[in-house]
Amino acid sequence: MIDEQTKKRIMDLCNKPYSMGGWLGLPTEEEACLKFAVKFYKEIGIEADTDALKQARNFVRVKDPQFGDIAVFKGLEFDNKFHIGVMLDYRKAIQCNDGTNGVGKIDISRYPFCVSLKGFYRHESLA
Repeated sequence: MIDEQTKKRIMDLCNKPYSMGGWLGLPTEEEACLKFAVKFYKEIGIEADTDALKQARNFVRVKDPQFGDIAVFKGLEFDNKFHIGVMLDYRKAIQCNDGTNGVGKIDISRYPFCVSLKGFYRHESLA
C-alpha cells in the first residue's frame, strides 16, 4: 500500500516540468517506457528492473487499475512491440515515448491507447 504522503510527492513530480525538478518532458531514450516505470517504482520504494517489468515478474494481472499499476499496450502506431505506462488513477497514466516528447501523461480511454490496451498489472507489494 502506498501512503498518502508518498502518493502526493509522486503526483507533484508527475505534474511538474523536468526543467523545474519534475518528470514531465524528461527526455526519451531506448526502452524509455520501461526505464521510466523503474524510476517511478524506485521513487515509491519498490525495487523493479526492466527485465522484471518485461516478464511481469512480481506483478499480478488486475481488472480495475489504481495508482501505481502498469498499463500494457500492444500495437500502438509509434511502437509495434509493446508500451507501458504507470497508472495515476483509473484512466490517467504517465509514460515515456517520442509521441509525448518524453515523459507525459495520457488518457487510456482515448485513441490510440484505448484500442491498444492489453491489461493492467499490479506489483505484488501493492496487492
